[in-house]
Amino acid sequence: MISQNVTLKLKSGLHARPVSQIINHLGEYTSSARIIYAGKTANAKSMISLLTLGVKANSDIEVTMEGSDEKEEMQKFVDFLENLED
Repeated sequence: MISQNVTLKLKSGLHARPVSQIINHLGEYTSSARIIYAGKTANAKSMISLLTLGVKANSDIEVTMEGSDEKEEMQKFVDFLENLED
């Protein structure tokens, strides 16, 4: 398992639209992904789980990835998150 910190540059925080984009993006990945925010952990492939985190605008999150392609998938996911917009 690997982890990396990322700053989400979302003006409105993590709401339904960016969560849906995250889930669609991760649909191609074989590794499991989790997002940690304010001491809470969420399955990054679950809409309900991500929405309950309550990630606010311009927040730092921790992303963990575990699986056979975790390094490659982590880099793609971090790049995706750094360019995610509301």
